[in-house]
Amino acid sequence: MGDTLPREVGRAIRVLRLLHGLSYAEFAEKARLSATYLRQVERGERDLGLGALALIAQGLNCDARLLLPGDGRSPVSAVVADRFDRAPEALQEALLFLLIEPDDSPKKQAILALINDDPERARPRSRPRPDGSRSGAPSSSSRRPGR
Repeated sequence: MGDTLPREVGRAIRVLRLLHGLSYAEFAEKARLSATYLRQVERGERDLGLGALALIAQGLNCDARLLLPGDGRSPVSAVVADRFDRAPEALQEALLFLLIEPDDSPKKQAILALINDDPERARPRSRPRPDGSRSGAPSSSSRRPGR
């Protein structure tokens, strides 16, 4: 087992912190521990006692047992599964699409660009027509100067 347990616990803490959208500073404030200590715990560099584990769980608003490996299932997978189950059906379908669709799919690239607030990449790429022109591309006469 050695130092595997601190790494596994640290990984669970990191994923849950990111799922909650917490910076180290915010997490440190909620857990009442230093950000430096929490970084070391997340990297598996520090062992933590039960008191620190309880404070970390409090900062993540979860049960401390969720941070510990147990029955072979990742403790974080339970949280992700629970959030997925509570999400609206349309969001579930969108998430499944993003997980299943190939990375080079133009549709997937457009969705990811929208998520990343990249309007230029969010425009669907036009496909070439049999005559060589591109569908969806504005004609040169309709373009504004400077574009």
